[in-house]
Amino acid sequence: MDDSLDFTATAAPAKAAPPVPASAPPEASGPLGKLSARLETLDLSALPRVSPVASRLAALDPSQLDSIKEFCAIIEQEPICVARLIGLANSVAFGVAGRKFISLDQAVQRIGLERAAQTAFGMLCGQALNKGLSSQWREFLWLHAMAVAHGASLIATKVAPHERANAYLCGMIYDIGTLVIECLQSGTLDLLLQTANARGLKLGEVENVMLGKARRAVSKALLRKWSLPDEIVLAVAERDPDLMERDSLSAILALADEIARSGVVLGAVYSEVQSPFALDSVVLEDLSARSVSLISLDAEEIGAIGERLSTQVVALRATAEAFFHAT
Repeated sequence: MDDSLDFTATAAPAKAAPPVPASAPPEASGPLGKLSARLETLDLSALPRVSPVASRLAALDPSQLDSIKEFCAIIEQEPICVARLIGLANSVAFGVAGRKFISLDQAVQRIGLERAAQTAFGMLCGQALNKGLSSQWREFLWLHAMAVAHGASLIATKVAPHERANAYLCGMIYDIGTLVIECLQSGTLDLLLQTANARGLKLGEVENVMLGKARRAVSKALLRKWSLPDEIVLAVAERDPDLMERDSLSAILALADEIARSGVVLGAVYSEVQSPFALDSVVLEDLSARSVSLISLDAEEIGAIGERLSTQVVALRATAEAFFHAT
């Protein structure tokens, strides 16, 4: 591990890190050290519960549904989810001028069965997690989640079409471990951002060093508690490029996450709010060589995906709002 990124140990004099304000404590005895100790003895019963409907949706292959009516019968068990799907169908992303969708089946038909199922799952995840997040982080993280989901879907369409639906679903919950850690110890994300700003590092780098092991453990424990398929659990939890196979679901997610942090996407997605990922911003041509090497796409194709993603802001925002308002 690079000593300059080890915030729980004292760096050797020859590699001393830049001065860090007292407001960004690196010591193991500080808030992050306490968080680490807490996660080592984590009681899985303390992890958020999710509606049984969400677990059912995650394991569902929309192509196996006989009809929209069958899907609606599942979703009708969650009235809030029904209302938000209808609202999404009438949003600027999906709405039709001069027409108002007033029933769930109309909304699902407009949004599309597969996307409606995925969106409903995201909303139910939001219900389970949002109460533990500040409104600001809730908005930031769900916007990023939707950018990763859309990007992963676009990448999968090119290199692994059979994984397209799973890629979108996994993208929505790619940072779920981080969200849960914030729920367990409020203020963790602020501390990560504060540390990144103080040291001039990328937020993603600081997050990986400080929370990497805990994030992986929490992601696996939570998603298994929610009865998600192992393929989904492992793809979301794995962040080590050396353990990823070329064009695998985990590799698709890793590249999608980097594209979502690129300047062209950040500038579009966070045009109305200050992005917490500003220090992560890179041009598409400078994405991590390791992540790019794991996907069978050339630089031009990856650039095209980033540019296309930046034009999908209306749909991203409309869907993300349905998530971060879910309580």
